[in-house]
Amino acid sequence: MNASGWSVSPTGDREFGRFEFVQESPVVAVSSLCILVFASAMGTFGNLLILTAVFRVIPTKSLEFIFVGNLALSDSIVTLVIDPLNILGKLEGEWLFRAVPVLCKGMGYLCTVSCVNSLGSIVLMSSSRYVSICHHSLYKKIFNKGTCIAMCSGLYLTGLLLVLLNLAGIGDHSFNRKSLECIWDRTHTYSYTLSFTIFLVWIPLLMAGSFYVSIFLKFRASSRKIANATSSSHHRKPMYLARTLFLIYAAFALCWIPYAILMAADRKDTFPYEIHVMITTFAHLHPSFNWLVLYYTNTLFRKAFNSMVKLDKCFCSKKDMRVNNCSTISNNTTGM
Repeated sequence: MNASGWSVSPTGDREFGRFEFVQESPVVAVSSLCILVFASAMGTFGNLLILTAVFRVIPTKSLEFIFVGNLALSDSIVTLVIDPLNILGKLEGEWLFRAVPVLCKGMGYLCTVSCVNSLGSIVLMSSSRYVSICHHSLYKKIFNKGTCIAMCSGLYLTGLLLVLLNLAGIGDHSFNRKSLECIWDRTHTYSYTLSFTIFLVWIPLLMAGSFYVSIFLKFRASSRKIANATSSSHHRKPMYLARTLFLIYAAFALCWIPYAILMAADRKDTFPYEIHVMITTFAHLHPSFNWLVLYYTNTLFRKAFNSMVKLDKCFCSKKDMRVNNCSTISNNTTGM
């Protein structure tokens, strides 16, 4: 503890005590806390809706819905466990996690497994749509219920492998004094940080993006043929579902690309903590809006959500309700 009353770490970044973050940076603190509270509440509600819809309400499921459900499951871990603990970290500071180290380690491990599973599920959704649209004859040979479940299980095993590598001394999890949360230790070694962001963020995002670009190019090249077959749901459904899954991918990329850039750019750990707090907080928004994408772009999910919680009464205008048009909006826009 120095003369100013601050506890300084070896790297020179401050260790906040209880409520010090809020007192010193009220705008950043209140903004990040409000975002996390909103993301936790909205995301938990929405992901539980998705899981219930996938496993109990929707009668006829595309195989991609297995990936959608798997994504919602891992996102629920973030919104139900990780986000509340992040709020606690920003309010209480590091002392609580230092007093209960298993809490910080456990949170970091959960975050790693969840993030790997979320990004992997998005890659699987994009690859399945790519094969369905661009190489349709191979689709049933590669994707069936058994293989889809096996792929999802493989994502959890990959996340678990990373945790085991940490336990073996490769990388680590700790309380980050810049973002004020328990997360993988980006300061452990720069080579590990760079490898982590390249192999677990950039490459998967680029892979998924390339699949959607290929789908778009295929659609453009065969637009006349598809236009002549618009009366067939066989041709419409893959493209409409691809659009829905692309929006989920785009939201994830929008949230996580700034974080990946920050990890590579702040090599010497000199960026102010305010930047780290806001960018990591923004990254944690990604699990909170997928259910809205599904609601507005997919008829099956829209009907399922309405049957459970009557969302049409909240999201439809009075005019649509009067003309009984709300329940048919997605039929006219998605064809699903």
